[in-house]
Amino acid sequence: MRSVSNRPCTKKAMVHSAVAFVFILSFISRIEAFPNGAPQSVCASMTPGHGVATQQSSSPFVTTTPNGEIALPGSPVQLELRPQNGDTAFRGYFVMAFDRADDSKPIGTFQQPMDGKLIDCSGGMQNAVTHSNNNDKKSVKIEWTPPSDYSGQVVFKTTFVQKKETFWVKTESKVVSVVTEAQGSPRMVPKSTGSSAWQVSPIFANLIALFFAAISML
Repeated sequence: MRSVSNRPCTKKAMVHSAVAFVFILSFISRIEAFPNGAPQSVCASMTPGHGVATQQSSSPFVTTTPNGEIALPGSPVQLELRPQNGDTAFRGYFVMAFDRADDSKPIGTFQQPMDGKLIDCSGGMQNAVTHSNNNDKKSVKIEWTPPSDYSGQVVFKTTFVQKKETFWVKTESKVVSVVTEAQGSPRMVPKSTGSSAWQVSPIFANLIALFFAAISML
């Protein structure tokens, strides 16, 4: 009696298995790429789960503060995430603010940008922002507000994702000083030489000179 070969069934099963495997890989890739923004699980590391190492080169993207590097407690600070040369686009981002001397916990709160979403990190509220789509971006404007009782030096750390295999983690901005009105208002500042003497501002010096010139003419 001739035995019935099971080769067709085996081949069909292999095809089904291959299709299922490709589907699973595709699904995992979509999850790891985070096209709709970084999840809460990356708050500590700020590193995308893309399965590849971060870039070690200097980031072609920067986080800037167009209105200057001095801020008041409780007053909004405008940020702009952009390429350094204006030509290269990024698709994803993840940004938080830290005290310069303590990067263990983000500080302040963000307003939700047009093409982003807020995340609660390290027990805080709305203290991180990430992208909400993976479209090419050349400028993302974000508003951050320091705590009303905070003064100190702040650094914004941003992870930029150019594509799934290419990203830069914790790119640092320039330091932003959050000062009280009393700290920010003096018109006289110490000399850069380190002397304890005070240096008069140029405008005030001119006024003094005019005053003494008027007296000498009497």
